[in-house]
Amino acid sequence: MKVSIYILSILLLLFQETKSIDFSELKTKNTSFWFVKDNSIPIISLSFSLRGGSSQDPDGKEGLTYLMTSTMDEGTSKFSGSQLRKFKKLNGIKLNISTQKNKIEGSFQVISSQVDQGFELLDQVLNFPKFDKSDLEKVLKQIEASLKIDQSDLSTLSNDKFNDIFFKKNNFSKRIKGTKKTLNNITKDDLIKHHKNSFNSKELYIGVSGDISEQSIKKNIEKVFGKFSIENVSPSFEKFADLPKGQKVIQLETPQSSVVFGHPGLSRSDKDYFSFRLANYIIGGGGFQSRLYKEIREKRGLVYSIYSYPISYKHDGFIMGGFQTRNKSVFETVNRVKEEWSKISKRGITKKELDEAKAYYKGSFTRNFTSTVSIAKLLNIVQFYDLGKNYFSERDKIIGNLKLDYINNMIKNKFNSDNLFFLIVGSPEKQR
Repeated sequence: MKVSIYILSILLLLFQETKSIDFSELKTKNTSFWFVKDNSIPIISLSFSLRGGSSQDPDGKEGLTYLMTSTMDEGTSKFSGSQLRKFKKLNGIKLNISTQKNKIEGSFQVISSQVDQGFELLDQVLNFPKFDKSDLEKVLKQIEASLKIDQSDLSTLSNDKFNDIFFKKNNFSKRIKGTKKTLNNITKDDLIKHHKNSFNSKELYIGVSGDISEQSIKKNIEKVFGKFSIENVSPSFEKFADLPKGQKVIQLETPQSSVVFGHPGLSRSDKDYFSFRLANYIIGGGGFQSRLYKEIREKRGLVYSIYSYPISYKHDGFIMGGFQTRNKSVFETVNRVKEEWSKISKRGITKKELDEAKAYYKGSFTRNFTSTVSIAKLLNIVQFYDLGKNYFSERDKIIGNLKLDYINNMIKNKFNSDNLFFLIVGSPEKQR
């Protein structure tokens, strides 16, 4: 069975050619964006992002960006929250705005026959939010309820604690939702000022795909995004310096302990980015095929699931992983993770593992071309990380040209079990 899976992976690697995206770079008076025309279905999808995010929240007002993006569709100069929801439903519109540590992200979709109504609503939400007192009070109660739920969920709690400790010397330690205390420090004036600074055309990236002409989409993009501020308010990001090592236990009475671990990584622009991703896929990112899963779950039954994945930003990156296990198995599992990390660092990976990882990454990328939503998001991401206009045609070549010796040398230099940090939340039994 394993042999047949390996042969299939190799065939996919050899014969599967990744479809490229033929996009246009369009410019309006105040904006530019990437566009793919698609008349196959009467849908228009848009994805946008703005550099910034929760890491830029002022000290003592953590949660400002999250509160802002959560309140923007609760009322505008023209619509109340209930009117917005009704308008979206009647006109086949989907809109979501979210906060991440390094950016604000939005997705928008409308059926082609209602394009004018769709962009009217998008214009209202992005450019004319009211931040009324009643709306703010409503959203604050929702966030506070969400924070209570987070505190009662072992996985979320351990991730939050890991975030606090792992990034303690960096703005990425700021919690996206903030805390009850910091949220109560935020005023309407804070939100208005932060909205103006955040929705800034100098930090804006847009991808669009769907059933609309270039002339029409340019008009609508300018109508909405052409109103963004042009002031030079650049977000600031610092490299992840002095990351902790070893382990820390936070005592909590629970039958299982939750463990989150971290390790230094690479930025999205690093020359070894793909080599690094392939290596992580082999050790912890490949699901049932990963070394951590096989050694710790299959052979020893210490966990139900275990994972690791690289998180790469524009300025820096790290690996994050995790598992839950019985209290008596915590330190044994931690040691097994360290052992596998040490093995891959000293011995590297095999040709078979590399070929399977390459096949996976080539195949998974093509799933981004299955809908206007995924294409729009991909256009946005490639711009956001400055990956270049030739990224779609060059990606497979870059991965295909990676050599085993080169990757193993990178692993030797970049993967080090001594640099792992484990945050344990629970009641682990002491090692004997």
